[in-house]
Amino acid sequence: MEESGMDAIKQHLVSGSLDKAINDAGQQVRSRPGDAEARASLIELLCVAGDLERADEMLGALARHHPDWLAGAANLRQLMRAQQARAAFHQGQLAEDVVAGEGDDLQALLALMLARAEGDLDAAEAAAQSLEEHREKASFRLGDVEGDIRDCDDSLCGFIEALGTDGKFYLWRWSEIEAIDFHPPGSPVELAWRRADVELTSGQQGEVFVPLIYQASTTDQEKLGRVTDWQEHSAGLVTGVGLKQFLVGDDVVGLESVSRVERLVAANA
Repeated sequence: MEESGMDAIKQHLVSGSLDKAINDAGQQVRSRPGDAEARASLIELLCVAGDLERADEMLGALARHHPDWLAGAANLRQLMRAQQARAAFHQGQLAEDVVAGEGDDLQALLALMLARAEGDLDAAEAAAQSLEEHREKASFRLGDVEGDIRDCDDSLCGFIEALGTDGKFYLWRWSEIEAIDFHPPGSPVELAWRRADVELTSGQQGEVFVPLIYQASTTDQEKLGRVTDWQEHSAGLVTGVGLKQFLVGDDVVGLESVSRVERLVAANA
């Protein structure tokens, strides 16, 4: 892709204009249909926008015409599959591609998602209360901030979401996390799904992509994480759109600029 075209797209992203970035990327592809890098950038921007169907169609064409992109295309397709499972989960559907440990908190989380999808706010609020009651507290350090951590969104509470290049959508409790090391964003899709190496308390390790944006986000500013807004459904149920925010002790932080999240060892451990 030409430098000037890439600069224009970057400027649109900085200003929070996702649609304009996609339009410019589309023009780059139309003017240079053989430019694989331009096509890949457009595909990733479509993923950020949530237009997975169009992204998947373009990804197939990219892999057919540029065999050297096969591996990267396969990984991105798996991430898209995981994201589809994530979207379904937020509608109360537990697909086969969802990986989560059984527990009362998971049942409460499922009940909450289903109740919200059905518009039953009383049931959703009751499930949110149950979710918090069953949350196992876990303290972490994120840069200069440390303390017990949970999502500020009551519908996620003590869970963190992750997308795997195996096509799985992972739901981990913070109490299952030992450490997370985040990579600097290296491509457009990592504005929404940040690449990270995760280590669980079980000893398992692997690379995942951590969603930085709340699933219900709809505007360009929200999808690019330029804002965070809260939707108060009832006194006991507040959910977010835009950039995810976490309550760590008494501080509110996002994961977009954090390099490492590590569990704090109890003094009497």
